[in-house]
Amino acid sequence: MCFLLQQTPDTVIDPSFSGLVTESDRRCILHRERAGKFVAFEGTDTGRRFIGCATEFQDGVNCGVLEWVDAPWSVILQRCFTKLWDMYHEENLGRVQDKEAHEIEVEKLKKELDSLGNQYSQLVDDVSKLFDYQHGKKSHDMDYTSQAINELKEKKHQLEEQTKIEIQMEKLKLKKEQRCILQSQADIIQNTRKAMKEIQVERDLLKEEKKKPEHIIAELLKAGHGCKEKLDKIKEVVMEE
Repeated sequence: MCFLLQQTPDTVIDPSFSGLVTESDRRCILHRERAGKFVAFEGTDTGRRFIGCATEFQDGVNCGVLEWVDAPWSVILQRCFTKLWDMYHEENLGRVQDKEAHEIEVEKLKKELDSLGNQYSQLVDDVSKLFDYQHGKKSHDMDYTSQAINELKEKKHQLEEQTKIEIQMEKLKLKKEQRCILQSQADIIQNTRKAMKEIQVERDLLKEEKKKPEHIIAELLKAGHGCKEKLDKIKEVVMEE
């Protein structure tokens, strides 16, 4: 276990390793509160478990990582994490740009809606003045004016509904993206665990294979076959491997 104190990285929820530390009375340095269990989700430390400060940031200060439970990943695995995070940030940048473009379009629609509202208000004022000035105007002229007002009302209503639909669609899109990010986090943790288990299995197989030539040499020495000096040299070479 590593005891190097460093800034707390971003974390991901892992039910198998979460909550406060109950096995010991370990407390953080600054707040003197019981430490918590976390799983890192940042850079080359992604998937590593650590014990850290469980208190939210206070005045911009946090105790950071108190103790790493998992040793640093291999260099190859760290390179893989770096590449994955670069791909994630590149894709996330594209989403941000799409969101900004959508916000610009929504703002444009709002401005058009405000302009239409001003036109509508001006038209109502003009119609009121027209009623005061030409109270005895023919009914078909009045119908034409009412029709124009109704058309403006309908257009304003359509723009309002369109704006509401656009905002609701954006919210749904953001929720979907958040679910995808959470699923990606879970997949990365699961794949990391699986890769570590496979590396351990390969390491055990190599140890078993190494024992076979050692056993053969020992048997040859017992049986007196060949030159003992040569066999000893062969044994030294095998042991060095």
